[in-house]
Amino acid sequence: MIPVMSSRISVIIPCYNQAQFLDETLRSVLNQTYVNWECIIIDDGSTDSSKDVAMKWCTLDERFRYVFQTNGGLSNARNNGLQLAKGKYIQFLDADDLLKHNKFESQLRDLENAQVSVSDYFSFVDGNILELAKHRYLSPFVSEVNFKKDIILDWEYRISIPCHAVLFQKSLVVENCLLFNEALPNHEDWVFWTQLFYVSKNITNNKNVLALYRIRERSMSTNYVLMRDGFIKASEVLLSYFKERNEKELVKAVRIKQKEIVNKNTEPLLKKIKKAIKSKLTFIYKYVKSN
Repeated sequence: MIPVMSSRISVIIPCYNQAQFLDETLRSVLNQTYVNWECIIIDDGSTDSSKDVAMKWCTLDERFRYVFQTNGGLSNARNNGLQLAKGKYIQFLDADDLLKHNKFESQLRDLENAQVSVSDYFSFVDGNILELAKHRYLSPFVSEVNFKKDIILDWEYRISIPCHAVLFQKSLVVENCLLFNEALPNHEDWVFWTQLFYVSKNITNNKNVLALYRIRERSMSTNYVLMRDGFIKASEVLLSYFKERNEKELVKAVRIKQKEIVNKNTEPLLKKIKKAIKSKLTFIYKYVKSN
């Protein structure tokens, strides 16, 4: 058996017209203290200079790989990256986000005893990595015992898991035919993580801030009506998934979540979240600023 700390990590970066951020994102991969990785840049039909930026890094280091495809959307790009990945572990990373330099090394230690590692993260305002993005943090951590149900019940009201906070075994997606649902307009990440957690024997929470999440003013996640509609569609996907597997407790959990989505108004909910996480935001800000 190949030791965890000598295994390759496949970094999958979808990119669509994000040349202005891509350079910094790829640098955060190059700066990793753990060196056994490959980085697959999936250019999803960009019309800006994304290719030029990517090819500069491919020339600099052969661990970077550039792949162009006709625009198929974020989920399609991630799925194609999964098909191309040769590593034992998978790291998703959006083209405008960043990794702390010790992320791979830290989470690989977690994976000596678990199949999935979830790190803490820091939300920052676009253009200023030290400026805290107010009201945009929810804990990424679920119970290490009841994680299969927690991710259903608590998603987006108590927890949120940025894709680059997670490092996991590729075998989980290969053996269980897991892919991102390309028919969903959003919340495809919730469906993917819920299914990934379901097929995982165990997960671990890494309390270190290892992922940096860029908040952009016009990001889709600020369109509350669109996000809510996508949330409902995603819950239907999960309901069908667990019904097919006769998972009665998880079907019940999804139904509870569906009622919560329909009954809760987004704006009052955001005010409640703001009050509940104020102390956590202050802690993370101080941590990142000191490091």
